[in-house]
Amino acid sequence: MKQVKRLEIVIEAIEKDTVVDILKRNKIDHYTLYKNVEGCGERGTRDDHVFGEKFENITFVVACEENQLQPVVEDIRLLLKKYGGICLVSDAMWVLH
Repeated sequence: MKQVKRLEIVIEAIEKDTVVDILKRNKIDHYTLYKNVEGCGERGTRDDHVFGEKFENITFVVACEENQLQPVVEDIRLLLKKYGGICLVSDAMWVLH
């Protein structure tokens, strides 16, 4: 196993390409994407398709090295200030195979 940082980024689907660009710019090529995410946050309840696909929430799950973390988080923070959403960071163990 390998120690990594796990990022969970919940944001509007319209910003998907922006998040992918941020990850690529920071040399992170692997992620998992969950679509049709619903929940309740600062901007109220968001159903999975209440406003149509364009405004649904999505979640990225990303594993990265600790030295990659700070630049990615700073770029994501700027995006969250503009569009809302959340970014969670936690320690994780990557099961190598």
